[in-house]
Amino acid sequence: MKNVLKKIGSTALDVLIVFIFIISILVVIAGMSARGADGQANVFGYVAFSVQTDSMEPTINTGDLIIGKIPTSAHDLPEGTIISFREKMGDQVVVNTHRIYEVNDAGSITKYTTWGDNRESCPAPDATPKTENEVISVYQFKIPFVGAFIDFIRKPLGFILILVLPLLAFIAWQVYKVIDLYLKSKKLQMQKELQGGGKTDISDEEKDAIIREYLAKMQQEGKNDPPSGGNPDDSD
Repeated sequence: MKNVLKKIGSTALDVLIVFIFIISILVVIAGMSARGADGQANVFGYVAFSVQTDSMEPTINTGDLIIGKIPTSAHDLPEGTIISFREKMGDQVVVNTHRIYEVNDAGSITKYTTWGDNRESCPAPDATPKTENEVISVYQFKIPFVGAFIDFIRKPLGFILILVLPLLAFIAWQVYKVIDLYLKSKKLQMQKELQGGGKTDISDEEKDAIIREYLAKMQQEGKNDPPSGGNPDDSD
């Protein structure tokens, strides 16, 4: 049973290490990636966004992480292409992701009329066409639920639960392994001292008996030692 628990603990540790490694990569990509000239975070020309609304369901769902590629030129994107673009909402400029519904090529500047796939939340195309300069990226693929997971990690509670606590558990497990290794080493040393170089393939019961005998011997020797204050043969 003890060996089974150790195997389970070892497997859980391996899973934990992989988990922390993956999360660390996601955090680095989400918050510490290189930034282009426009200030948009990107990795080798690819950008990642966490979907906050249901405007593109069922194609893209709330909480998905979408990966888009920064186009070398946004002048000739065809209808049906899913793009991420800047959009002003109130006093803030946000990133939105919709499908190109119509292309308006007005000379040197191309404008795109966009529309979300969810006709319930987006009953009509977006009111303001997007210029090619407002296009950030072209949608490539999505990773379900990862966007919501990254958003949670960015919060203090999520950071503690997902990164700090597993890291502390990993450290505690390593400390336990070091202590366990030290105790096993001391136990083996006591066995060798008592056996005097004899056989080492003994049962656990015999090992426990040897240890008890060794401890009793050490205790007895302690009782027979003279007091540290003087010699037992000295007299007043």
